[in-house]
Amino acid sequence: MVRVPSDDHLLELDDGRTVGYATWGDPDGRPVFIGHGTPGSRLDRYSAIDDPEWVRRQRVRFIGVDRPGYGYSDPWPEGSLLDCAGDFVRVADDLGLERFWALGASGGGPYVIALGALAPERVVRIAVVSGADIGLDEEETAEELAAELGEEARMLREEPEEWYAGFVAEVTEVDRRVLERSEVRAITIGMFQEAVRQGAVGWVDDVVRLGRPWPFRLEEVVVDVRFHHGEDDTNVPPQHAKELAARIPGSRLLMYPGEGHISVFDNHIKGIVENLLAT
Repeated sequence: MVRVPSDDHLLELDDGRTVGYATWGDPDGRPVFIGHGTPGSRLDRYSAIDDPEWVRRQRVRFIGVDRPGYGYSDPWPEGSLLDCAGDFVRVADDLGLERFWALGASGGGPYVIALGALAPERVVRIAVVSGADIGLDEEETAEELAAELGEEARMLREEPEEWYAGFVAEVTEVDRRVLERSEVRAITIGMFQEAVRQGAVGWVDDVVRLGRPWPFRLEEVVVDVRFHHGEDDTNVPPQHAKELAARIPGSRLLMYPGEGHISVFDNHIKGIVENLLAT
């Protein structure tokens, strides 16, 4: 499989933090920020759009940003949802981008929605795919979460194939068929391993942060938001997306029969991106 070349970048901020991000696609194309899942990293990219010819035709430039504690980005446990969404804007400034689009995947959904409240004058349109609030289990403490995810991170670094086999075994059949493909496995393992470059710190902070009340009202999001969700998603129940879409003014919800949490990316991501960029 021929993949689209990717470039890594490190952005040193005035507050002393470093933010890692990657760019791939047409350098002069329409910029689309990707808010990665939980866990995830700047390397979140889906095999269906890792297609040089399609990227050339669409004239699109993707920008993946490591959230705090993931990949190359320094941890920021005190950072709020809005604070962390601000890193998209900081990267846009670094790249000289005045306007851009954003796509949030799974746990990245709340961050791109927050971006719509934080900088609506900068965001053209937002797509949220398989996304909703993902927070700490009410019966689990932060210490228990850290221990559990710390072991997950260790396995990802030291025994990635074994970890991946366990991950695949827990998903629904429609998602399993996607994850068992060799090109998907290679991309996904690489993305997850980069997510735990610093251990589980970003993962833990992410889950805790997403479990807090959001520091803005959904009615404050005045950007065009489009939700895309598989009807058979068992990771994030479709009802979550329906409730968010009902509360964001002017948003749209597109449901995909027979699709799960992951398969919707494989089978529909090209159309989702084209819908995001449509004039």
